[in-house]
Amino acid sequence: MRPSAAFNLGDRTARKYRGKMASGYEAKRRKQIRWGEENAAVEDMLAELRPQTVIDCPVGTGRFFYLYHQLSVATVTGVDSSEQMLAIARGKLKNKKGPPSYVLQVGDARKLEGLSPSDVIVAVRFLDLIDEPSMQAAMRCFMKLAKRAIICTIRFGDKYVLKSNTAEHDRKKFLAMISRGGFKITGDVPIFEAGWHVLRMERR
Repeated sequence: MRPSAAFNLGDRTARKYRGKMASGYEAKRRKQIRWGEENAAVEDMLAELRPQTVIDCPVGTGRFFYLYHQLSVATVTGVDSSEQMLAIARGKLKNKKGPPSYVLQVGDARKLEGLSPSDVIVAVRFLDLIDEPSMQAAMRCFMKLAKRAIICTIRFGDKYVLKSNTAEHDRKKFLAMISRGGFKITGDVPIFEAGWHVLRMERR
């Protein structure tokens, strides 16, 4: 895979997801087949795990808030590099009653400093948008903080496809990395096409 200057975290990502990109994010993506397939897979995986605490990174506009509420998750920590995406997420929590308790903050997935471990890490529509070193750094953070499991989407392959605006990651290298971190894949749902997967990884 060829690294791209466009595929890194921090300020570049934050600048991308603001303005119209942030305000129209969910409305545009709800029309996609992949969106519904991702929701169904994540819902099934979380329903089996029944976590009490979740770190959602990147939390975006709060896509899975409805699901955390349905499952009575006690605490959700949402991290995103875009303050504008977080502002939209906070708007969904106005007049909210009952669990979960939410903490939303700006952060970099490669660091996630100061966070307490949570039962489950949710990282959807993220690892397939960043280069290999950034993906590995983020996964190291996730494996350190996940007490039980990580749910993520990723795209496997051996090249960077410019027109699709996504990064492909080598499956064998990914499996070796999570094995070294003490995790194994316990759920794998192929979604959409061209190598995308929703994975559930649990501590061995």
